[in-house]
Amino acid sequence: MRTDSIAPTSVGLSCYTENLAGYLCARAPGSTDLLARSVRLAVQPATGSFSHHDRALNNLPGNSRLGYRGAPDSEAALAGVAAELARHGRVLVVADSGALPWLSGAADDHAPHLLLVDGRTPEGDWHLVDGFTALFSSGGSQDPFAGTLTEAEFSALIAFPRGLSQVHRMRNTLAFGFPVAPPAHETYQWLVEEEGATQERLPGAPWLTGAAALEETACLLAADLEGDGSRGVLEDLWAAAQHHLFRDAHLLAGAGDALTRAEREAVEATTAKWRELPRMLRFAANSARRGRPRPSLITGTFTALAELEAAASPVHAAHGYGAPVARPTAAGSHVRQGG
Repeated sequence: MRTDSIAPTSVGLSCYTENLAGYLCARAPGSTDLLARSVRLAVQPATGSFSHHDRALNNLPGNSRLGYRGAPDSEAALAGVAAELARHGRVLVVADSGALPWLSGAADDHAPHLLLVDGRTPEGDWHLVDGFTALFSSGGSQDPFAGTLTEAEFSALIAFPRGLSQVHRMRNTLAFGFPVAPPAHETYQWLVEEEGATQERLPGAPWLTGAAALEETACLLAADLEGDGSRGVLEDLWAAAQHHLFRDAHLLAGAGDALTRAEREAVEATTAKWRELPRMLRFAANSARRGRPRPSLITGTFTALAELEAAASPVHAAHGYGAPVARPTAAGSHVRQGG
């Protein structure tokens, strides 16, 4: 591995959208604005699945979209990635987050992570860009990276020899907000530009949004922490926090003097609560590991978050960031939506 002298600048998004943003910036003008305005949390109680965007971020100009491709072996995968790189000058690949050579310490998990490949050297090495940054509960961390990997290093990085868990498979499927069909072979996966558009409809049983989604999320998180954590709710909530912080920062920077003092304070209050969320998640997870689950902490946090989101939602909606949401009810009633 060889590291560039200048690292990429992180925009503060999740392990899927951080490098998707880098891809889209070159492919679709205005994509940063699109990403910020797309932020929405939807939850399907029946499966515990999450969707983080209210539009299909894989849809591209000219009736094209990003779709998954897969291969059972490294030779076919590298040939497929090279072909897409030759066509478009960049390609997103699905990498193993726990195998990144530029990690400091250990990652929390081996999970799918999008990386941007944007070139090759005359020697055949692969140039990668990863703007993602994170602190892990294990004590490890990840900083932005740009540099080259040998073919052997790159092949090892994108290999999932035992395939994906059901949670990770669903997360890949919904990474862009709405379902994108996974490939037949998932040992190696990458994305290509293809014809057509992804339908913007969430599948299956009813989905919750707004305050109802946050109420349901609190229940899912408490149950996951009291169990074995296999549903991966923590990871989705960390991603939701990053997305909502990105949304609010974009709104506050763009709206400027158009916001009244009260409107700005309402948005800043949601920002503060989303910024606190990862710290609460770490505390709740560590407490659960010690046999001292904190369901009241989780419930209280998400109740307060739902109230702040409802209070700020007219401001968000007035500037094109989603629709107004109802305040949470005393009975905690859920409004179910299909997408």
